[in-house]
Amino acid sequence: MNNNSKPLANKALGELFASHLKQQINLFEQGLGAPSNLETAIPHGTLSDVGIDPIPAWKDSIFLTLTNTKGAIANISAPPGWQSLLFSLPALFGIPFASGHFPQAVRNPIELSNFIREETGWQTLLPLPELEGWSKGNLQKQLISVGICRLAGRHDQASTLLNTIKDQLSIDIVQNELGANYWAMGDHAKALQAWDKLGTEPFAFFNRGLAHLRLGQEKIAFEQLQRASELIPSSSGWHHLAVLYQSI
Repeated sequence: MNNNSKPLANKALGELFASHLKQQINLFEQGLGAPSNLETAIPHGTLSDVGIDPIPAWKDSIFLTLTNTKGAIANISAPPGWQSLLFSLPALFGIPFASGHFPQAVRNPIELSNFIREETGWQTLLPLPELEGWSKGNLQKQLISVGICRLAGRHDQASTLLNTIKDQLSIDIVQNELGANYWAMGDHAKALQAWDKLGTEPFAFFNRGLAHLRLGQEKIAFEQLQRASELIPSSSGWHHLAVLYQSI
């Protein structure tokens, strides 16, 4: 049998490789490239078959910080080792709208209604990115580091860091992060108490709705989450997660 297919021209092959290489370079410059063999960690717990896309995940993890801190820098690269945390993170069901968090952590929406009311705190210690040098002298990065520490199960570290920078933050941001700390430790009632002190910010509606949902108060949860989805831009993954939580 004759093979009539023509081999890919060397020029075309070179262009494809160059394009791929450029994309990888761009990802690594943003701290979003695939982890090296030394960074790759064995996933812990039951993971969904759906992986986390690092680009929208990082974008959403800094969304709250960029929109609620003065003099925000639009382009913040991820810390070294962030991908290791990403690949090690168990599938979560209830995740607060807070700095350093990303809605893509909810990777199994089919089982969401079954497990969101059973989820306890984030107790598993996961690989922690190199945060000290990355965040030194930068308030935005330090705030994001609080959330990254929470996701990695380093609750004492998250609380200490938040306490260190709280005087430079607005009262609402401090209160929101405090609620997220309680949530990560499994104290959902205290988290709601903290978020009840917030006003009419999108993250306030989202987190109050999430807490009411976790505590079995569906009607109030729906109202709060509906308001959150109206206020959060549809370009953000947080908008779509708020809509998803409304369906439970």
